[in-house]
Amino acid sequence: MSTCKNTDGNNSGEHTLCDTYRCVNRKIYPVHLLYGFVFRRDGNTRFTIANALKQSGESVYARRRMRYKCFACMIYLFFLSSCVREYIEKPEEPDFKRTVFVYIGCDNNLRGEADGKVESLKKGWNGKNGYLIIYRDLYGTGAVLEEVYVENGIKKTKEIYAHEDENSASPEVFAGILRDVADMYPADSYGMILFSHASGWLPEATLSSPRSMPTRSLVQDGANWMSMTDFAAAIPDSLFEFILFEACFMAGIEVAYELRNKAEYIVASSAEILSPGFQGVYELSVNALFEPKANLEKFTKDAYEEVDTKSGELRSATLSIIRTDGLNALSDWLRENVSVNKSVDIGDVQHFDRYSYHLFFDFEDYFSRILKDAGKQAELMRMVDNCVIYKAATPEFIPSSLGFKIEKHSGLTTYIRQDEYPYLDARYEELEWFKSIYVIN
Repeated sequence: MSTCKNTDGNNSGEHTLCDTYRCVNRKIYPVHLLYGFVFRRDGNTRFTIANALKQSGESVYARRRMRYKCFACMIYLFFLSSCVREYIEKPEEPDFKRTVFVYIGCDNNLRGEADGKVESLKKGWNGKNGYLIIYRDLYGTGAVLEEVYVENGIKKTKEIYAHEDENSASPEVFAGILRDVADMYPADSYGMILFSHASGWLPEATLSSPRSMPTRSLVQDGANWMSMTDFAAAIPDSLFEFILFEACFMAGIEVAYELRNKAEYIVASSAEILSPGFQGVYELSVNALFEPKANLEKFTKDAYEEVDTKSGELRSATLSIIRTDGLNALSDWLRENVSVNKSVDIGDVQHFDRYSYHLFFDFEDYFSRILKDAGKQAELMRMVDNCVIYKAATPEFIPSSLGFKIEKHSGLTTYIRQDEYPYLDARYEELEWFKSIYVIN
């Protein structure tokens, strides 16, 4: 604060945002430099700057210099007040935004879980750092795309569109919705959560009938399914920072490799995901997905620990985070070091499915058995660890219902070709993963 002493020896006058002070005839005049007028603080008298300077007894040149200074001060205060007004009227946008898109394909027997998951997402999200967009297609109610937002501290939902009869398992529908969301909610980063039935890379119905010849495997809408390859093809390259699968058997190397150019990270399970899945952790940890660097480890760890604290059959879970940028190096290394034509007793390999036959095997356990050499096994482990940045598994998985002990869990699974499943073997050869390593030696 600056002051000026008057003829009586008293100090008065202080600088504020809108006031300035000038000694005229040794008197203090707080002024508002607006519209060329000077206003006394008492508001009763006003006079022009020029008149005020004439009364001061200063020389013509001194008055002219002071007039220039006052004019400059007027310009400064004008722009300063404009900046303050702009700041008040237009609050600063956050430096970072992520759009998290939730795709719920529940036109099937999972429809009873959909509303609970949506409510948990809404309750948990704090409304910061981006957009929460939810698509859900439920049996008997049709499909709806909606935005969740916070206004004056209150959670609200805005319907973007609704459709009475839409096939959420259609890759064309899925691709169209992705385009709409990306166009309407631009962001620095995108993430996706998918909840529906799934069976990894397997064609539809082959999980329960591996000798059959159907066509689709991911997102069930009535009798319709989307193939994993169609799912991947519908996603623009490099769109997602992460894809989080609340769906069974999606931690396969075949799935991850097909999506390696679509998402940086994949959160998935080697085995099934028991109901109610991630419903509880959405409320607890969904905001971790909106951090500038999505905190997938916190979310996944919280999801695992929620199950690991349970007892009995409900204490059954396998979860992992897969970093896709290491998958090409992994496939290159396998192509150079592994002969997949070597036979392995698959009965000894860790499996993750609850059937009398097995289709999902632990990736590292299987390929280590082919390698046999300890040095190469250690190198394989290092390569896998470069891709799987987090993994956790309970000691057993539903042991009383065709379940199994979990003694090996690398965070990735693989299919092993078997003579009794020629249809599956033929379909397997269509995958990018097969083409990258199996057409060798």
